[in-house]
Amino acid sequence: MIPNVAFALPLSLSLLHAALYVACIYAAVAIRPVDGGRDSPRVISRRMRGAAFATLTSLLATGFILCRWHSAAAALDWAAQMGLRPHAALASSVIALVLTCILYLGPLAVDHLDGVFAWDRLRLSLTHAVRDPVCWRNYVVGPATEELVFRSAVVPLWITAGVSPTACILASPLVFAVAHVHHAVAMYWNGEKWTAVVVRMLVQLAYTEVFGCYAAALFLRTGSVAGPIVAHVVCNVMGLPDIQRIREHEYKYVLWVAHVVGLLGMVLLFEPMTRPGLFVK
Repeated sequence: MIPNVAFALPLSLSLLHAALYVACIYAAVAIRPVDGGRDSPRVISRRMRGAAFATLTSLLATGFILCRWHSAAAALDWAAQMGLRPHAALASSVIALVLTCILYLGPLAVDHLDGVFAWDRLRLSLTHAVRDPVCWRNYVVGPATEELVFRSAVVPLWITAGVSPTACILASPLVFAVAHVHHAVAMYWNGEKWTAVVVRMLVQLAYTEVFGCYAAALFLRTGSVAGPIVAHVVCNVMGLPDIQRIREHEYKYVLWVAHVVGLLGMVLLFEPMTRPGLFVK
C-alpha cells in the first residue's frame, strides 16, 4: 500500500489504458484503410493486431509503474500482482468455468431443450467457429486482450494505490464499461436512431459493469487473469438471456426456475470456491 496516493491517480491511469486500447483498434484500420465493415476479415485482422499492441503496451507500462512504486523486493513480484502466475492459471480457469456455467444454468437449459447441444449441430458450429474471424475476435482475442488490459494492467494500480479490494471491484469496472461506449458512437454514425443508441448503450454499460465486477472479483480472489478470461469467453458465447424465447417456450416455468437457481447458486458458491488460500500461497 502506498500512502498519500490519491484515488484519482489509479483512475487516471486506468482511463489512459482504456483510451489506448480503443485508439489502437481504430488506428489499426484508419492508418491503412481497408474495404469492408467491422466484420470484414481484413478489418478484424487489423483490429486484433491493434488490440494486441495496446495490450502489450499496457502490461509493460503497469509492470514499470509497479516496479517504481514498490520497494525493490516487492517489485520482483510484479507478475504475480498482475495475475500472470502460470501455476494459478489452471485452478482459476476451472473455477471460473464452473461458476460461470452455474450462472448460465437457465440459458444452458434452454439450449439443451432446443437441441443446441446435439452432437451433429455442435460439431458444425465448432467447425464454423474455428474458421470464422468473427468468432476469433469475439471469443479468443477480444476476451484475452480485454482481461489482460482491464484486469491485469488496471486492477493492480488500484490495489497498489491503497484502494480497498471491495472498492476496486466496484469502481475499476467503470473504466471497462466506459471503454465500450465507442460501440454506441459507431451505431449512431451508422444511422441508428439516437433513442435506440442510448437504450442499447445503457444496457451495455450496465452489463459490462456487472461483468467487470465479477471478473475483478475472480482476479483478486484467485490471483490469476486466466479465470476472468475464461469467464469472459463464456459470457460472450452465451450473451444475455433471451427473455422472449423463454416466454414462448413449452417449459417456461421450469426455465425461469433454472435461471433463478443458477444466479443464486453462483452467488452462494462464489466465496467458498474462490477462497484465496486455494490459489495464493
